[in-house]
Amino acid sequence: MNIEVNKMDKKALLIGMLAGTAAGAATALFNTPVSGREAREKVKLAQASVKSNARVIKTDVEQLKQAVTHLKDVSKDTIGEVTDGLKASAGMWKESTEPNIERLQQEIAEIQETAEDLQKALPTKEKNGEPK
Repeated sequence: MNIEVNKMDKKALLIGMLAGTAAGAATALFNTPVSGREAREKVKLAQASVKSNARVIKTDVEQLKQAVTHLKDVSKDTIGEVTDGLKASAGMWKESTEPNIERLQQEIAEIQETAEDLQKALPTKEKNGEPK
């Protein structure tokens, strides 16, 4: 349904632009004092201009459609590649940090053990404040 609405919007836009151009040309022609022959020449020029503008608009719309389709296709491919790259990078980072994490955990355990040894080695205070 969304595609149908989109097509109708494009048609309505094109019809509106053509009608506006024709109305503007007609207003200009009929409000300008000219002879019959000059008026007919102006009408012919206006018709040619409207046809030319319609062709340009149609070409532009087609190019826009192609560009959007191309962008959509490229986006799908790029997003997949980026996602795969991020997953690979995250995996490599995890692998590279695992040894460091293990080393840090060992160092923390050693520091805790050293702190406990130091606490045991320090003299303790008696109740009256004198060391044992």
